[in-house]
Amino acid sequence: MVVVVAVALIVLLLALLLTIGVLTGAGESLSVDLLGSEVTTSGSGLYIAGLITGLATLAALWLLRIGLRKEWKQRKRIRELERRAEHAGEPHGAPAGDGTSGDADRRPSDDAPRHDDAGDDDRQEPARAETGSASPDRDGS
Repeated sequence: MVVVVAVALIVLLLALLLTIGVLTGAGESLSVDLLGSEVTTSGSGLYIAGLITGLATLAALWLLRIGLRKEWKQRKRIRELERRAEHAGEPHGAPAGDGTSGDADRRPSDDAPRHDDAGDDDRQEPARAETGSASPDRDGS
């Protein structure tokens, strides 16, 4: 890790020295053929144009990297949601591929308590909202 940092600092120092050298010592004019037209510029102008082009390329690559990462994360999220949606219909604890539900095929055993609606007077009635008007009680009084 330290070696990588040292190499990076050396490369940055060399780039800085090259930039200073080109900007101070490049006084002669150059002719460059650019897309069918001839452009005359100095060495420092050509260097600056190359520097701007390089920075634009790095920025484009950086934006491309960000976009591809976001797309990859979104695809991963979609795959996860699709996987969850496929497994949402399956009951918990049932083996995959078993289309039966756990409670649908059960029959009550003879010793299991039965809940018949007839004669079940100790059931609780759902709570009613207060409307301000008198409503009859459960007994009808």
